[in-house]
Amino acid sequence: MENKNENSTKNEELDKNLMDHSYDGIQELDNVLPPWWKYLFYGTIIFALTYSVFFFGMGKFSQKDELAAELAAGKAQVAEFEKEHGAAVNEDNVTLVTDAASIADGKSVFEKNCVPCHGPNGGGGIGPNFTDNYWIHGNQIKDLFRTITHGVPEKGMIPWETTLKPEQRQHVASFILTEFAGKNIAGGKEPQGTPY
Repeated sequence: MENKNENSTKNEELDKNLMDHSYDGIQELDNVLPPWWKYLFYGTIIFALTYSVFFFGMGKFSQKDELAAELAAGKAQVAEFEKEHGAAVNEDNVTLVTDAASIADGKSVFEKNCVPCHGPNGGGGIGPNFTDNYWIHGNQIKDLFRTITHGVPEKGMIPWETTLKPEQRQHVASFILTEFAGKNIAGGKEPQGTPY
């Protein structure tokens, strides 16, 4: 008898907490949330507001300031590297070098990579003749550096930018211009390109 009374009391309490809606015969109870859950929820709201103020608003953790500081530090590192090692060579700032060490390095690169197509004396073969006054892609250091860097795939010359360092490309271009250009060797390949 006592069990029936207890069950009916529990059912009455549940009936008081029942919400008015029903989905597929399932009814929802309107129970009170546990205090720990409510405090945790309020804590997340307070954290979100504080975070928003400090990181997106007026706080000292502005993402724009942080980005500007990182960019300034990066520029300082680049400047320090260029001061120690010199500026990186590229198509815009490449210059003709004539010192013996650079020319020797250029000769070594030429002998290892360029001889099969251009011949050991620069007179040409599969590739054009470097010793006459005719040039297909220009006869300035920037022209040669660009051609070596990007290659001429439609004519069979591969790009060397992933194989040779920028300084090596500068050295081999300087070697070609100082050692071969204008020598007009006997037995060289017929002229190609524009006379310079």
